[in-house]
Amino acid sequence: MRWILAILFFMLFLASADATSADVGGKPPLSVGVTGSVPAEPLRDPTEILRSAETQRLMLAIAQRPHSRTEVEAAISGQDFGVDDMVAVGLLRSEADGYWIDFNLLRVQDQLQILALAEGLGRNLAAAVLERRNELEAVASRHGQSGDFSAEFLFVVLGCFSLDWDGLDLTEERGWRLGAQRTIDGHEFTPWAKERGAEISLQGLYWGSHNDMVGDTVLTTFGDHHALPRFGLPDLFWLNSTSFQGLEGLAEEKKAATLLLAAYEQDVKGDIAQVMMELSRQALTARALAERTTIDDDKIGRILTFLEAAEYVERKDGFWQAKVLVLRPEDAEPVAAVVAIGREIMVDWHEANYSGIRQALSDLTPIRNGVPFERVYTEIWHFVFGFANRTLVEEGLFANPHAASRRYRGFLPVVWDAGLARVP
Repeated sequence: MRWILAILFFMLFLASADATSADVGGKPPLSVGVTGSVPAEPLRDPTEILRSAETQRLMLAIAQRPHSRTEVEAAISGQDFGVDDMVAVGLLRSEADGYWIDFNLLRVQDQLQILALAEGLGRNLAAAVLERRNELEAVASRHGQSGDFSAEFLFVVLGCFSLDWDGLDLTEERGWRLGAQRTIDGHEFTPWAKERGAEISLQGLYWGSHNDMVGDTVLTTFGDHHALPRFGLPDLFWLNSTSFQGLEGLAEEKKAATLLLAAYEQDVKGDIAQVMMELSRQALTARALAERTTIDDDKIGRILTFLEAAEYVERKDGFWQAKVLVLRPEDAEPVAAVVAIGREIMVDWHEANYSGIRQALSDLTPIRNGVPFERVYTEIWHFVFGFANRTLVEEGLFANPHAASRRYRGFLPVVWDAGLARVP
């Protein structure tokens, strides 16, 4: 059911984005979201509760001082949710003197303070990585794909699998960071909000992965969040026509059609995953590829045309080969070795820097409101390793996502075996 949930979540994302843009006249003061995934029911989704400018302004007011239940109820009068709903999804916390914010709400000054500190910290983390550059490059050379993909391998495996995904696991395991704030209907999430006006560019802060599991294979793009949408997989499938413009009044019918189309889409993604795995092993003609995958010739032709347009494959003298990084089960040893090196670096780095970070950022708005620093650290760590990844691109250890292809600006794609890593 993972693929169904992914499609439905993206539809909800589109609806939320439309609702926000429709409120531009009211100038909503916050950018809101979650780390994780949320239930479909609006009352269980903090981003839905925070849709209106009025509710957002209420949260900013509560960040200045706690409000009584009467004050909160008066402010949200006429809304479809109540105070208890706001508590249930992690936006508010009840104490004897009233209701306090209970999530990562960062004012402009908070964001600028984190940014200023994180850039130096990220470069310091990158320096620790570069001390082991020769070792890392030697491991990357053991990746079995034909062609030189060492810089792409390290960008994905160290920058994403290690610093991002394993970094989140490690910091939670060591108590430096809290995991999901809420688990509702099987969905784990932590809400966040940022006051507009900081004008922070995310270009070159490589910290965001988009993933879709297809059987035993995962389609991923990893990079910055400056240039969206991404012309890669799975993102291109998320941009299909399932919004059904003009049929807004047919909610159940749209849902049924979406699920049907998603079933066929999943078949296509499965075929694409199979094709990429085969072409990473050796160059093949279209006919040989069809025989190897048991996909009929006509469908193979359409898939190859699509993948060539997306610059995932290229053709030379009638033979097709993979043009992007592909990680197969036989890459388990070098992947595990890089992740292990990354963990060693992160442990040493945190032991040397964590207490200082905590002290330097002790006056952030959520912390003054009683939100644990460990919950805020999720945001801080993303900036730190985002700057570290930028530095490692600048130093040439990582492939440059802004120079790799006319299709890829700010991200790199990878097709990989699901047994090699765990998406948090």
